[in-house]
Amino acid sequence: MAALLTACVLSYNHEKWLRKCLESICTQKTDFEFTVLVHEDCSTDGSKAVVEEFEKKYPDKIQTIYQQENQYSKGINIVQKYVIPAIKTEYFAICEGDDYWCDENKLQKQVDHLRTHPECNMCFHNAKVVDTDDNFIKFFYPRKMWNDKALNKAMNDPAGADITVPELIKLDFTPTASTVGRTEKMRRLLEFSTSMDLVVRLVTTYDGKAHYFNEVMSAYRTNNPNSASGSIKTSAERLKKNFLDRHSSLLREFDKFTKGQYHSDIEHQIKRKELIYYQHLGDLKAMKATGVYNELIMYERVKYVVKDMLPFIMKFKKRK
Repeated sequence: MAALLTACVLSYNHEKWLRKCLESICTQKTDFEFTVLVHEDCSTDGSKAVVEEFEKKYPDKIQTIYQQENQYSKGINIVQKYVIPAIKTEYFAICEGDDYWCDENKLQKQVDHLRTHPECNMCFHNAKVVDTDDNFIKFFYPRKMWNDKALNKAMNDPAGADITVPELIKLDFTPTASTVGRTEKMRRLLEFSTSMDLVVRLVTTYDGKAHYFNEVMSAYRTNNPNSASGSIKTSAERLKKNFLDRHSSLLREFDKFTKGQYHSDIEHQIKRKELIYYQHLGDLKAMKATGVYNELIMYERVKYVVKDMLPFIMKFKKRK
C-alpha cells in the first residue's frame, strides 16, 4: 500500500532529543501507511548515528537525506530545495528534531478530519511547552497577550474550532509539530523566498480553512540555543533582522501572493509584531506608538507601565 502521508523531520545537532522525536512518529497508530522523511544537515554531534539507528529499526518507514556539508549555513532553503520535492504523498506533517508527538493517534485524528472536510487545508493542535531537559513549562495555548475575545473563545472551545485565514494571521504562532496539511496546497510555498512556519501555515490554508484541535498532542521545545527561535533572542540586532524585518517581509509577500485579499489583516499584524519587538527592548513609548498597544489585555498593559516606572520608583526610594 502506498504511503498517504509524509512526516518531515529537520535534524541539526538534535542528538539529545532526536531519538524521542523519531520514536514518537514511527509508533503512530494509523489505518494508512506513512513515510518519515528525515533531512540530516551534517550535524556535528551524534544526530546522524541516531537517524541511521532508526533507518535499521524502521526500514519501511524512514527515508533520509544526508548532507555532506551544512546547507543552512550556506543560506540554502532546505525545505524548498530538498524536502518539498521529496514529498510524494497526499498529506504532510511536520516535527522538528527537538520536538516530539505525545499522542499515538495524532496523525489518525488529523488525517480523518482532512479526509472528511474538503474545505479544510490544514489542521493543528495544542502542545505542551518543555525545556531542554523535558521539564513541563506551560501549555502553548491559551496565549494570553491580545484581547481578541472571539478568537480566544474559539481556541478555548473543548470541541476545537475552524480557523479562517484572517484569524490565522492574528493567531500568528502555532506549534510547529502540530501541523498536518494537504501537500498540493503546501507546494505553493515554492513561489516564496523562504519557508518559515509562518508562511507554511498561511500558504497551505489561504484558499480554505484550518482546523484547531483543542488537544495536547505534541511537545514544543523552548530554550534550545541551536533553534532559530533561540538564536534571535541574543541581541536587538538579530531580533530586528530575524523576527521583525523577516516576518514583516514574509507577510507582505503573502499579501502580494493573495493579491491583497488580506491586506488590512496583514498590516495590522505587522503593527503587532512591531509592538512585540519594542516590548523586548523595553521601550514603552515605542510600544504605544504602534497604535495597537490598547489591544493588549489589561494585565499586559499594567505590567509594562509598572516596569517602565520601576527605575523612577527605586530612585525615589533611595532619596527617602
